[in-house]
Amino acid sequence: MFSEKSLCDSTLGCRAVLTISREAIRHNVKEICKFTGKKIIAVVKSDAYGVGAEQVVPLLSEMDEVEAFAVACAEEGAELREMGVDKDILILGGVFPEELALLKEYNLTPIVSDKAHLKVLKGESIPFHIKYDTGMGRLGFLEETITDPRIVGVMSHFSTPADREFSLSQVEKFKKIASLYPKGLWVHLESSAGLIYKVPFTTHVRVGLALYGEKPLKNYPLSLKPALSLKARVISVKEVPAGHPISYGRTFVAPRKMKIAVISLGYADGLMKSLSNKGYLLYKRKRLPILGNVTMDMTVVDVSGADVSVGDWVEVVSESRTFVDLAKDAGTIPYELMCNLSKRVKRRVV
Repeated sequence: MFSEKSLCDSTLGCRAVLTISREAIRHNVKEICKFTGKKIIAVVKSDAYGVGAEQVVPLLSEMDEVEAFAVACAEEGAELREMGVDKDILILGGVFPEELALLKEYNLTPIVSDKAHLKVLKGESIPFHIKYDTGMGRLGFLEETITDPRIVGVMSHFSTPADREFSLSQVEKFKKIASLYPKGLWVHLESSAGLIYKVPFTTHVRVGLALYGEKPLKNYPLSLKPALSLKARVISVKEVPAGHPISYGRTFVAPRKMKIAVISLGYADGLMKSLSNKGYLLYKRKRLPILGNVTMDMTVVDVSGADVSVGDWVEVVSESRTFVDLAKDAGTIPYELMCNLSKRVKRRVV
């Protein structure tokens, strides 16, 4: 995807890089549309899931398959407009009175999920979508039908896409609700994982994780390409004697003479502390076990038998080991890992 030398030369003071493949994202967008037969609402909240909205949104904006964007709050929507986005921007997290000015100034479309949101919009000519809680147990009306000429869309959200029986019950509930609204509205339910249900009556799909080639379920039927690669540099390499403790808390003690390397990536960058003493990084396809506790800025790995030098790049995420894979080792979900990527991890589009 990129050379280690070009990475080093292209970024002054570069210690960790998240590389984003334009070609892979374009492929994934087209694959999603081909599989579903529907246009995409690209979910780019939380800085595009931590990947970097400034890098990702322009790629998506130029594609006809992406008809709108979705973010969490009005402030995020305003940031997209400042980037030059002219497509619809949905605000998923409701609306507070103090956000009304941003909605109007930046032509943002709120999702109404509570009567309090309707009060905020009273007397305003702002179009909005209505959200229903069909089993998520978070935002959304339960069964109440809202009659308002400003409604341009109806939506719901899958709770447990891996649970087919429960998800199909949500589909049926939402179908009954959607049928009570006029034809011609946007109707959306499917998330990245929910694409597998191919809900026939929806008009759009709301996708985030799948854009990056991360597969949210086992046996995922879409042919996606991993779009993200994360690498970090080696700060130090040395040999330690048997009995030497490694990192905070001395949770690992060298059982023999070992060669160790310190990597410039820690939990402040998104490499979770739960990977301490059980995760691994990669160098030229060789596994480098994590030794001791992952710290804020650095992680120690075992490089015994590996020809590693200071300045080399060690692989954290790649085509062969995605954020989904790393999340399994960390005992979490890929969303959390990605959203925790710090600003000092440089973003590069290739």
